Amino acid sequence: MKLPHLIHIAAAALVGAALVTWLLTGHEGYTRWPDARLAHADAPPAAGENELLSEAGFTDNRTATTRPDIQSRFALGLVPGGADPRHLLSVADAVAAALLASGSTIALQSRSRFRRPAQTNNSSPGAHP
Repeated sequence: MKLPHLIHIAAAALVGAALVTWLLTGHEGYTRWPDARLAHADAPPAAGENELLSEAGFTDNRTATTRPDIQSRFALGLVPGGADPRHLLSVADAVAAALLASGSTIALQSRSRFRRPAQTNNSSPGAHP
C-alpha cells in the first residue's frame, strides 16, 4: 500500500477514534478534566451543616434543598474547553489534524503530477528527432 493511502487511512482512524472517545466520555461540548475543587463541591455537606444553616434562617424547610450534581471527570469535548494546554485537546483538533494531513498529501501529490513532464514510450532519452 502506498504512503498517501496510509496517511488517509490514519487520518480517518484518528477522526473515528476521537468520535468514539467523545461518545464514551459523555459527548460534552467542551473538553474538561477532573478538578479537586469540583469534587469537593459535590461532596455531601458536613455533619450538622444543614442544622446550623436552618437555625440561622438560611434554608426553607418547606422545600427540599437539593445540591447540584457537579461531576469532576474527564470528558473529551467537541471544542477545546479553555486556554489551558490540557483543555486544548478536542474532537475539532483531531478533525483539523486529519484534514491537514490528508490535504497536505493531496496537495503534494497533485503538485508532483503537474511538475513531472509526460514521457512517451516512443522516444528514448537522449535521442534527437
